[in-house]
Amino acid sequence: MKRKNMVICFVTVLLFLLLVWLWFKKSHTHSLSDVRDAWIKSEQIQPITGSVTVSGTVDTDVVFTEVVSGERYKIDYITPGMSEKIRLERGKWYQVAGGGTLTVGPVNLRVE
Repeated sequence: MKRKNMVICFVTVLLFLLLVWLWFKKSHTHSLSDVRDAWIKSEQIQPITGSVTVSGTVDTDVVFTEVVSGERYKIDYITPGMSEKIRLERGKWYQVAGGGTLTVGPVNLRVE
């Protein structure tokens, strides 16, 4: 009986942690919209972890430009319905450029 209670407690804690992680990812995943131009996105993102997952609504290249140094990182090609991961340095801000609606996460978002 004691072992059964421990297993139930362990499973409950795991489910709670999974729900917290899913909520965290959802609250830090953003669809980028650009008021100036429907094809190019220009919001700035800051990776929360060491990598960013990107998906889009059209076939496009995605370019991340580090705001301070101007260094560029590129995902060569994304097709609708597929996602790609790119490693970016935590704590730095990046400008994102690509076509269609881009969804990136987990990131902090800054719109200027």
